Amino acid sequence: MARNPKARAISHPPLFTTFKPAGVAGTKLTTITLELDEYEAIRLADYEGLEHEKASDAMGISRSTFTRLVERARKKMALMLVEGSKVVINGGSVHFKENVYQCKACNHRFRASILEEKKECPLCHSSELVDFAKGFGHGVCCHTKKEKE
Repeated sequence: MARNPKARAISHPPLFTTFKPAGVAGTKLTTITLELDEYEAIRLADYEGLEHEKASDAMGISRSTFTRLVERARKKMALMLVEGSKVVINGGSVHFKENVYQCKACNHRFRASILEEKKECPLCHSSELVDFAKGFGHGVCCHTKKEKE
C-alpha cells in the first residue's frame, strides 16, 4: 500500500500557471500537469542554480527525492517544447513558505510570509488584492502548519 506523500516546502506560488504554443487553441493541445513540487525543483535547480543537496534541504526532502522530481519535471518540459503541449502548474502535496499578492488597482506585486494575511496594498492601500496561494487552495492550511511548528 502506498503511503501519503510528505508535504514539500515551496518558497512561494508561481506567478504564471499555464504555458502553451502561441497561435494554437488550448483546447486542441495535450495538457501536461507540472505539479507544484516539480515546479519548485526546476526553479531551485535550473533558475536559482542550487546544487541538489541545498535545494532538497530548502524543500524539506531527501536529495534522491529531489533528483527524481527534477528529472520528472525536465521530462515534462521537454515534452512541451518538442511536442507543443500545454503545461499547467497545479497540484501536489505542498505548503508555501511565502505568499504572493498582486494589487488590482496599481498592479503592484509583493511577497509576504504565509503567516501574514495581507489586507491592503503597501503602495496604494487598496484592499483589492489577488492572493496567489489561495488560487492553489492554500492559505489556511499553510498558516495552521506554520503556527504548529
